[in-house]
Amino acid sequence: MTNAAPSVLVTGATGGIGRETAQRFVREGHRVAIADIRQDAVDALAEELRTEFPGADVLPLELDQSSVPSVEAAAEAVRGWSGQLTTLAVVAGVLQSEGVPVTRLPVEEFQRVHAVNLTGPFILAKHFIPLIPTDGTGSIVMVASYWGREAHPLYAAYCTSKAGVISLVQVLAGELAEDGIRVNSVAPGNTNTQMHQKHLRDEAAELGITFEEMRDKHWSTIPMRYAGEPHVISDAIFFLASDQASYITGATLDVNGGVVMS
Repeated sequence: MTNAAPSVLVTGATGGIGRETAQRFVREGHRVAIADIRQDAVDALAEELRTEFPGADVLPLELDQSSVPSVEAAAEAVRGWSGQLTTLAVVAGVLQSEGVPVTRLPVEEFQRVHAVNLTGPFILAKHFIPLIPTDGTGSIVMVASYWGREAHPLYAAYCTSKAGVISLVQVLAGELAEDGIRVNSVAPGNTNTQMHQKHLRDEAAELGITFEEMRDKHWSTIPMRYAGEPHVISDAIFFLASDQASYITGATLDVNGGVVMS
């Protein structure tokens, strides 16, 4: 791989969707900066990628996207590594710790979720947009959620944070269109990641039922009757960043088995 190859930053790179996204961009010949909250985890992923794809140009970064100093440091590292950033893929996110009414939802929990899911994408955009080329090749792709399209009782922090991502994408798309930078998002539903499986196990334990019963209860609400594997989300992210989506901006692509129709 040469320095002429497109460069990509993937946040949340050690999670299920982030890992698949990083692998996809590396496989397609991109230089990829992989960022997540723990340096040891991104270092390990970098080694995996270099082993699987000999010659891969991978930059592991410790990054807390809710922290301005952390994002500033990452932007400087990327500037020194590649000079520019073709694609910013904002995958990192957190779930709300439990479903409770607003009257019982701690302010600190609301702020924690928003710090990562909404303030984080804003900070990333603010500091990385200056590195994105304005020749029509640059793009930003964020991971939202179908719960950002519709409100779900007991999950005020999560729903509003992801609704904010969808709105932020539209704001950025309008601001950056004349610069040739496209901005879009993907709205997953239940995706079969470790985070999703942990949520199912925790909820099953609370209700005193088996993991399989809880899984079937959740997945029965999906028209396609199963949770998509992480690669279906990374496929959508890659598509939105590619030339095949050259006339798409400000969009949120539903990749959720049809749950928005339910």
